[in-house]
Amino acid sequence: MKAILFAISFLTILPCDPGKVSEEDINRSSVFFPVAGWVVGLILAAVSWLLVSVGMSSLLAAICIVSCEAWITRGLHLDGVADLLDGFGGGYESERRLVIMKDSAIGAFGVTGIVLTLLVKIAGVTGVLKLVSEGSSEMLPLLVLVIAFVPAASRWAMTFLAWRSSYPRESGTGHPFVGKITVWRLAAGFIFLLPVFLVALKSVSQLSAIILIFLAILLPSIWLRFRAHHLLGGVTGDVLGASCEFSEAAGWLAASLIV
Repeated sequence: MKAILFAISFLTILPCDPGKVSEEDINRSSVFFPVAGWVVGLILAAVSWLLVSVGMSSLLAAICIVSCEAWITRGLHLDGVADLLDGFGGGYESERRLVIMKDSAIGAFGVTGIVLTLLVKIAGVTGVLKLVSEGSSEMLPLLVLVIAFVPAASRWAMTFLAWRSSYPRESGTGHPFVGKITVWRLAAGFIFLLPVFLVALKSVSQLSAIILIFLAILLPSIWLRFRAHHLLGGVTGDVLGASCEFSEAAGWLAASLIV
């Protein structure tokens, strides 16, 4: 229970006090990152359904939904986007990049990265909401489920990135996770995503769409695994946070194009 509460309190603004936790509890919480993602995703799905029902335009509704998520997550992962891109673009050696990423100031690379990431997310959600408003009644549950699925799968992708990666610092936010997640905990976390694949089994086209969306969500984590090790010497908490944002942007954009 401590691990579940810590995962939700760590990844969202929701008041879930886990009490005193050990490093093992923190590491175990990685199994429940997708649960925290489902909490975020289901809130966004409910908000999207409400906004579409009252006739709000898809674009305005998407802006509200993306803003709502930024508030629910207190901008934690967006901060990772800014720090990561400032580090990637502002230094020529891994030590210098890590110093830049630790600095609380945000540079041009970081601001540009946040703006572009939010724009891609808004574009993707807009596309999905258009499908919700224009789709058949049979497709509506699946499309709304996709809105909720993307945040959940993106947080599992963070654990996938942390699995078997190296941590380039002696301590930090990502230290309890990076390189310390076992394959069993990674597999246990994936169980929380299985219901979506089971729902999509109703038809080959729906299952194919969910699989393609899931692969799109995984791509940023796969790219960052190699890029971060090359430029930083490993994966930090900022890299994990940025991967979540990039995965959501890729997932919603893929959903708007595939479903």
